[in-house]
Amino acid sequence: MSLDSDNRLCEWSFWAKYFLFGFNFLVWVAGCVLMGVGIWARLQKQGLDPLDHLVTDPAYIMIGVGAAMFIVSFFGCIGALRENLTFLKIFCIVVVVIFIIQLVAGILAFVFVDGIEAQVLDYMKHSIGHYDENADIKDLVDQIQKQYNCCGAASYNDWEINVYYNCSSRSLSRCGTPSSCCKVPGNVQCGYNVRGYGVNIFSVKYVFRSLIHDE
Repeated sequence: MSLDSDNRLCEWSFWAKYFLFGFNFLVWVAGCVLMGVGIWARLQKQGLDPLDHLVTDPAYIMIGVGAAMFIVSFFGCIGALRENLTFLKIFCIVVVVIFIIQLVAGILAFVFVDGIEAQVLDYMKHSIGHYDENADIKDLVDQIQKQYNCCGAASYNDWEINVYYNCSSRSLSRCGTPSSCCKVPGNVQCGYNVRGYGVNIFSVKYVFRSLIHDE
């Protein structure tokens, strides 16, 4: 009876070991790919963007997340394959720390939701002002407005901040909004002079509050 129990324990240990290794190997590969894509994206824009986009640049974010995944999964892979208790302990500690950080971040986000909303709106307004100056910002704003069917930060009139969409501008975009504000796909001119009609359009502020209440 004792021998059967030992055999089952060994079999369970064998499968647990290689399951942990396989899972961490996949995470390791994903981390490498993410870092590679981030580095490639960064090199593609080398010299085009100022350093003040270090925190918000998706390329840097991908590199950082990919590096973290690479390091954590490395300890998990080696620890599982070689049954190295030190590496497994490091892996477990890091996973627990990440979980605690996520838990604390969730609590802080709930407590300071008003401050986060203000920061989101400020960043959105800043992005609107630099919409045509940075490809990443342009793509981000367009994606947000398309995905959530909204326009602007506090209102669609926030596009007055942008020099090209300002009503005093001489460009064709004056007193308008980008096509990402429109529900008609493929029509790049549907936002022209739309702010002159006083239409009712959802904003990022409205969407943010809706998401918080839905949670």
